[in-house]
Amino acid sequence: MGYILPFQPIQSEMYANRMNAGRTNFAYINRVEKVKLDPEQLGKFNDTLLQEQERLMDENENPSSASNHPPAMKGFIYPDPTNLSPEIAYVVGKGLAVNAYV
Repeated sequence: MGYILPFQPIQSEMYANRMNAGRTNFAYINRVEKVKLDPEQLGKFNDTLLQEQERLMDENENPSSASNHPPAMKGFIYPDPTNLSPEIAYVVGKGLAVNAYV
């Protein structure tokens, strides 16, 4: 005589649970809460904005002093003007069809 192993219908239970579960819309996005404006922070922001605008106006009036400043990013590599010539662009074919549909 043989022994019959106990059968646990795990797969059918999982399927039944999926069918009984409510349908959810995964594409739904909850609303964002309204941000409350802090008047103290707004005043600080306006002050720094005005100072930055004044600094930019001073730099525009004195271009020689602005050129003495190092670049904003130390790792910035300036483009090589020899690679930007129209002849090379024509031979390579880059930049000729900017708004063309493929």
